[in-house]
Amino acid sequence: MLPADVANQIAAGEVVERPASVVKELVENSLDAGARVITVSIDGGGVARIAITDDGQGMSKDDLALAVVRHATSKIRSADDLLGVATYGFRGEALASVGSVSRLCMTSRQKTSEEGCEVKLEGNASPALRAVGCAIGTTVSVEDLFFNTPARRKFLRTPQTEWGACADTVARLALPRPDVRFVLRKDGKVVREYLRRETVAERVREMWSDETLTEIDGRRGTVRVQAFLGPPERARTGTTGIAVYVNGRFVRDKLLLRAISQAYGSTLDGGRYPPGALLVDVPPAQVDVNVHPQKAEVRFAQQNEVFSSVVSLLRDGLASAPWARALTGAPTSASDPWASRFDAAPYSSAPAPRAYSTEIPRPPVETGPSPTLFTRADPAPPREFVDHSEAPAVERPPADPWGLASDPTPPERKPDVAADYAAVMAAAMSAPRVVGLSGDTGLPDRQTFGALRFVAQVRRMFLICEGEWGLVMLDQHAAAERVVYDRLRRSYASREVRVQPLLVHETLEVTAREVALAEENAEDLARIGFELTPMGTNTLAVRAIPALLVRADPRRLARDILAELARQGSEFSRALDLVLATMACHGSVRGGDEVASEEAQALLSSLDECDFGGHCPHGRPVLFSIKWSELERKVGR
Repeated sequence: MLPADVANQIAAGEVVERPASVVKELVENSLDAGARVITVSIDGGGVARIAITDDGQGMSKDDLALAVVRHATSKIRSADDLLGVATYGFRGEALASVGSVSRLCMTSRQKTSEEGCEVKLEGNASPALRAVGCAIGTTVSVEDLFFNTPARRKFLRTPQTEWGACADTVARLALPRPDVRFVLRKDGKVVREYLRRETVAERVREMWSDETLTEIDGRRGTVRVQAFLGPPERARTGTTGIAVYVNGRFVRDKLLLRAISQAYGSTLDGGRYPPGALLVDVPPAQVDVNVHPQKAEVRFAQQNEVFSSVVSLLRDGLASAPWARALTGAPTSASDPWASRFDAAPYSSAPAPRAYSTEIPRPPVETGPSPTLFTRADPAPPREFVDHSEAPAVERPPADPWGLASDPTPPERKPDVAADYAAVMAAAMSAPRVVGLSGDTGLPDRQTFGALRFVAQVRRMFLICEGEWGLVMLDQHAAAERVVYDRLRRSYASREVRVQPLLVHETLEVTAREVALAEENAEDLARIGFELTPMGTNTLAVRAIPALLVRADPRRLARDILAELARQGSEFSRALDLVLATMACHGSVRGGDEVASEEAQALLSSLDECDFGGHCPHGRPVLFSIKWSELERKVGR
């Protein structure tokens, strides 16, 4: 048998991972107690002190003494009660687990009592109980978290990061409870307050104030769905922008996330989710919440029914959203139901492309620097079709067509992540290279991208090119993404990223954790050309972006970079390549953009300078090819 103190610390490790875990357990206890006002105070990122004060029903002296004992609870009395749990807590583990790794003090008073009571628990010592004067309700103070488990304390992040996780936890708990007022304090100062609201919709719009959300409310059988979801162009990488609830409990449920993706269909890229919230209610007897130590996962008794109901209700609701009507080309008048069916390309207000084109569109001539990424010296006039017998010689792009050359006075070099990255890049670039290998490009041996002749752009998405041996079709976005990614990698390694300050700063609402990530990685983000400045608990200002990404949306780009950092555990060195790939995706030519012949030919030449030029940074193939002999066979020649 393990000693009691060891068993308590093992249990604490399952329930209490970080300060945010303590906040979650204690606030849920306050909600179960019927509190209408809950104040959460965080000092030193939650490690120094966490205090939760509520105006709930309070506890008697006997209940208070029993509350810090493992597996003592007022929520259930038998195993049968587990089949219909309607409260947040029910195991009786939280207070005992928190008390075993901290210095815990809890005071409580019921409305019918003239005096309150206080219990103290320090590590594995016996609880001490005494009478005190206090207000009606309960206050729990947790100090010096993990003081007796230094190994666990080592794994905590910076105080700012831990504070961000605590603030996000409070926001997640506040969303489905608009009837409760939440006050959030940081180091003695009130930084956020969620006032009482009439409906969940009001609370959601308060939290996503800069998003346009579609409200969906429906019921199918025993499943009720209430959702507030944004358009697909506002989707973020990962699940940082979406909150999912089952019976008011925040969960990380893959089934419901898959239902959201399926409801959006092909309008969402894989791994991206829209901003907003999904609240699913089912009878408590049909959901098992006792499958995860932190109750973060659930199981449904009728999983297929829940999944199909959520997909159906979301799909019906999203079909009437303004962005969905614009995407599907809803009829503009009864007299001409097909008038706008093909008037707009997805995500664009420009006219839809023709099925094929023999004319290469040319962008308007500008007096300033060209806004395109791929340029050539002495551009040739557009041609209606390429005459193969008089094909012009392929010109190489200028040495620095993207304007990545370093400033006259480069910044002072400091030891950082870039130093190791530069060493790796230097070793890779010094190795012998064979341009135009066929292994992953579909091109024959010794064939280069630059030797291809650009013929036409199809559907503003594919570049049709021909070589001596066959026909090649390139995905213009994937090809441009590879080139931009390669340039970003090399410029970062050599500390030559040029920065473009924004004339008008862009502000965006984010989570407290994302604000903490931006602060924690401010120097590393600056080295890739980003300047993100906190403007409050949940607001960031984008003040500068890399000059190479001038065509990107600064707000969406900043969101995706922060999401990538969050997915990688905020370690910038580990997330660097994924961050650069995200930047390249945003700053590249996209499907729907017109590409001039000069720009297309320069893009082909630029691919020869890239490693793995046949695939985009996310692994998708850039091109596929058809040999002339195969074409001739197809038409019977």
